[in-house]
Amino acid sequence: MLSRRFLEIPDFRQEGKVEHGVHDVLMSGFAMMFYQDSSLLQFQQRLQEAIHKNNLQTLFQVESIPKDSQMREVIDEVESQELEPLFEDFFRPLQRGKHLEGYRVLRDFHVISVDGSGYFSSDKIHCSGCLKRETKKGKIGYEHKIVQAALMHPDKRQVFPLAPEEVKNTDGQDKQDCEVEAGKRLVRNPPHRWRGDLLMSLPR
Repeated sequence: MLSRRFLEIPDFRQEGKVEHGVHDVLMSGFAMMFYQDSSLLQFQQRLQEAIHKNNLQTLFQVESIPKDSQMREVIDEVESQELEPLFEDFFRPLQRGKHLEGYRVLRDFHVISVDGSGYFSSDKIHCSGCLKRETKKGKIGYEHKIVQAALMHPDKRQVFPLAPEEVKNTDGQDKQDCEVEAGKRLVRNPPHRWRGDLLMSLPR
């Protein structure tokens, strides 16, 4: 499922100068999370083991294995909206298979937990979409955050993550974006997030 979606993502780089395709880079990134490596460096060190390299090619269908710098460059340029349909790909079979019925509470509702999370922070590296914060030393720091929603049940260990909303500054916006505003967008505009009876469970 992931592989099919990644093959549909257009490559922004000049044709003829591409060593590792977007598909292979994104699948490698997913493999890093699958193996729970704490860093790109640790993941690359694992690849020195023949069995790990073989698994990446056979299990994750990666033909050309990128280095850490190449992974960063490509992943940074892929828009998050390109990945959003993946959540619906996983969510639809759960709905059709009646797996979500066991997640109802008070007979007719579902519990969706929402929380903010940071995934990038730097005092030097930044982009136009970065959130700005003042550090303890009085300098400006830069960060990226998301608001993540997940379907859960108080009696079940398994949770189902839904497509997140990015907390991101945009051009022409005077006020800095925040988790509260991102949370409002998450509920107001769920195209690839919550479908059918699940959407009806949300407060109006």
